[in-house]
Amino acid sequence: MNALGSIHDERKEHEQAVMWYTKGAEAGLPPAMYNLGCSLDEGEGVAPDCPAAAEWYRRAAEVGHGDAANNLCHMYTLGRAVLAAATSSSTL
Repeated sequence: MNALGSIHDERKEHEQAVMWYTKGAEAGLPPAMYNLGCSLDEGEGVAPDCPAAAEWYRRAAEVGHGDAANNLCHMYTLGRAVLAAATSSSTL
């Protein structure tokens, strides 16, 4: 699923890429979680959504995806992941 998303991304078919990344992310594939986070972070194929991007980066980072951990850290550094953290903690 992630590979299909990457093919669509390379072809600049970002909406199709997001569809495949979403399927892969929901199936628990860390690379798809990361790529979905990137799409949401950058607003490619979908409206930008920093809290959702941070959540997918977090999920991928929790299972060892280093680039996802780096991007999440970068979002926190810039203050762009604060809403995601507030939302997560308010649901506990």
